Amino acid sequence: SADIRRFDNYNSVIQAFISGQTQLMVVGNDVGAQVLAKQDALQPEQKFQLLTSPSHIGLNKNEDRLKKAINDAVAKMLAEGKLDESSKAWLKTPLNPDNLKD
Repeated sequence: SADIRRFDNYNSVIQAFISGQTQLMVVGNDVGAQVLAKQDALQPEQKFQLLTSPSHIGLNKNEDRLKKAINDAVAKMLAEGKLDESSKAWLKTPLNPDNLKD
């Protein structure tokens, strides 16, 4: 059986997990990556992913040159593997191609 607990904020969730009050925690991948980076002794691991949120870049309308420059830069980073490297470095997980849909 599971004892599901709700906390008021991420800090409370993380502290409960680190102190052993809970065996699991559900957090965003950015928060999870921070915990992984700071808690080597715990060796936390991802069990499953609840949600995939695409990444977006916003810009003003009629900024066609800027949009092309951004699209070209992203395409180059994808081709060179730089976006995947960044995802692994910052989020501790490979880049999910499903997050790159238009």
